[in-house]
Amino acid sequence: MLARAAAVLLENQADAEDAVQEAILRAYRAYGSFRGESSFATWVYTILTRVAADFRRGHRPAEALDEARHVLPARTAPPDALAESDDESRALLEHLRALPHRQKEIVTLFYLDSLSYREVAEALGISVGTVKSALSCARAALREGLAPRGAERKVNSELP
Repeated sequence: MLARAAAVLLENQADAEDAVQEAILRAYRAYGSFRGESSFATWVYTILTRVAADFRRGHRPAEALDEARHVLPARTAPPDALAESDDESRALLEHLRALPHRQKEIVTLFYLDSLSYREVAEALGISVGTVKSALSCARAALREGLAPRGAERKVNSELP
């Protein structure tokens, strides 16, 4: 689930894999500070979103990642490889990645990782109302971006 979220948040597969490793490493190191005020998944997603933000700003903890590469097994296939093999999934992923960053985070946590409104709000440090509003805007943008493809596909499928 973390790999899928990171792949959407960071767009670059190598960065996504590095961010997941760093998030897991940070969670492992900070496990003693987990107070149980939220679910464990929400706590780890919070760490991942912070790591992804660091990566987008160009801050990559090279030593920690080098250390993690020796401890964590390498993945043989990217987490979204199956989804990207299909044209519709690829188009959806492309439009999802084009959303403003906050909307992309919220859609990823809510739809792809099945967190509740409250869990998404806790993971990102925002209100539930902000989550609902951002999801509404993101759904509208995705509908608008994907509608022409759907209409084109329908027309093409009706041609002999």
